[in-house]
Amino acid sequence: MGKVIRWAMAPLVRSWLAAQARDYDTVPRPRDAPQAHAAGINSDRILVFGSGPAVGWGVLSHDLALPGSLARALSARTGRGTDVDVVPVPSATIRSARAELAGLKLWRYDAIVLSVGTSDAMGLLAPRVWRRELQAILDQLSRSTSRTTRIFVLGVQPIRSIAAYDGALGSLGATHARALNDLTGAVCAARPDAYFVAMPAGLARTPGRIRTAADYIAWGENLAESMKGPLDAEHCDNDRDADSDHDGSPTGHPDWPGPDEARAVTQLGLLDTDPEERFDRIVAVARRSYGTRSAAFTFVDGDRLWDKSNLGEAPSVYPLAGSVTAIAVRSPGALVIPDALLDPRTREHPLVVGEPHTRFYAGFPVEAESGERIGVLSVFDPSPRSPDEIDTVLLRELALLIQAELRRSPE
Repeated sequence: MGKVIRWAMAPLVRSWLAAQARDYDTVPRPRDAPQAHAAGINSDRILVFGSGPAVGWGVLSHDLALPGSLARALSARTGRGTDVDVVPVPSATIRSARAELAGLKLWRYDAIVLSVGTSDAMGLLAPRVWRRELQAILDQLSRSTSRTTRIFVLGVQPIRSIAAYDGALGSLGATHARALNDLTGAVCAARPDAYFVAMPAGLARTPGRIRTAADYIAWGENLAESMKGPLDAEHCDNDRDADSDHDGSPTGHPDWPGPDEARAVTQLGLLDTDPEERFDRIVAVARRSYGTRSAAFTFVDGDRLWDKSNLGEAPSVYPLAGSVTAIAVRSPGALVIPDALLDPRTREHPLVVGEPHTRFYAGFPVEAESGERIGVLSVFDPSPRSPDEIDTVLLRELALLIQAELRRSPE
């Protein structure tokens, strides 16, 4: 679309958009808890953020909207659990999204789904501005998330599938949306952590309805298909790391921990320092929640393990080689060992056959801000457990709270 046409039409289109936005005040949208869940082990944690499909126009529950549809579709493809949080911002645009994202705990997620663009397409936003703002958002997300987090940018939804925009001005917006989608695809293709997901056209229109559950099912299936590969690849990489622990090195990698991990631990400035209440509090919650005799937050420091917080009977400093922690720190998610005496990886370890006679162990890896695995939050006990008794989602949440503490200075 030419600059002159866009300049001439933009004021008219924006006035028309303002009138349409007022009509949306009466459109149904979810008012329940902004989350959805599909059961399974080793869950992927997803954040859906933005306007349009993220809001859930036309249905009354997030379970019927995109979060629930995505959770079910993704779990069906991966065989893992899926937890989806949603931050709906009906007024979000490409220029306002950065401020809205700034206060969110983005480090908690395996994937971020960004949904913006309908208002920008209808408002005929200049392509150069779109490119600049999109790149800035992606840079912000990369800085604020784990090294393994994947970012999925939804294309602008089919403009004329929106009843209010199914007219001459809608056709103008649809043409501009295609140009913005092309730009988004090019920007994402140039980044290793970002993926463009085109929104399918051809949604069936339901008289009197903005959207229906069937629309969100179609979008969830489409998005899950795009997300499966990148998320599976990350899990496979972690699985290979975790499974190779029988070659004489602590984790199956003779050069691990390497210089990146060592540097990340050193930069925190916490090694061999006194206990801190902010970490002890989280470790105490873990021990109380799981009813174990012991719990610890442990750093990997070269060839040794050092407990920053240790509540229980285990030593606070011990060798990395052959330890359960060496396995847990490279696991793709929670490591649960119901009975260490029956597990070939641990049955001969001194802390299993001797004091404190650990039988049950569960741990979740802790990452530095830059993504390196630097330690583990663990709970352990001299009595074996059934794996069905262990809520690994809670263990992950507590590990993520420790990561959040690592990112800020103590008060």
